[in-house]
Amino acid sequence: MPEYLKALHERFSKVSPEAMRIQRKRDRILTKLRRQLGKSQRVLLLHLLDLEDDLRDQTSLDSFLSGIRLARGVEQELGELPSYSFDNESEEQARKRNGGDSQCKRSY
Repeated sequence: MPEYLKALHERFSKVSPEAMRIQRKRDRILTKLRRQLGKSQRVLLLHLLDLEDDLRDQTSLDSFLSGIRLARGVEQELGELPSYSFDNESEEQARKRNGGDSQCKRSY
């Protein structure tokens, strides 16, 4: 099941222009920082960045799953109510306009 949810997440997730702008800025700063660090410090930095990416991916997936759970909860709540019908509402409005005549039906 988690693999299916990950596939759905990848299909429906989109990166915003603002996120892309922030990522480019982060990459520029990272490049400058790498030039200034020694090899052992760069290894630590890369390890930290890998963990940051893993955390971001997990947070994004958790958020996506929360959205799915929310949608299921809303659907269950709405399932207890009579289903909405645009046609029924239109007919009811037409009846009201025609003085409440229950015989008023829409003809196609």
